Amino acid sequence: MTRTYEALIIVSAAGTDADVARVVAQVEEPIKKLGGTIANSKGLGRRRLAYRIAKQQEGYYQLLEFRLPAAQVDELKRLLRLNETVIRFLILNRSDHRLLAREPAARVEAKVAAA
Repeated sequence: MTRTYEALIIVSAAGTDADVARVVAQVEEPIKKLGGTIANSKGLGRRRLAYRIAKQQEGYYQLLEFRLPAAQVDELKRLLRLNETVIRFLILNRSDHRLLAREPAARVEAKVAAA
């Protein structure tokens, strides 16, 4: 079953913008190799990290929206952990993300109805 996912990936910001673009391409490559397709890839730029991670104070944030077979997500996570230029990543199932966004509104409606 193919699902839609959203990933926020922080890569090492060491080097030039061309180096960062090459690293982002390396991050997108495993998704394609695992049978997925990238719907959207948006660079959010260099940002200062809240705390040092792997001796890094800055990171380049990349937001990816992609479709991937559900069975391949664990393999993608493994490959991202092995990539030394990836500082942190978070992968969310888009349907779960929508449910989390709706939940607070449902709580508010329940409180209004109870009052």
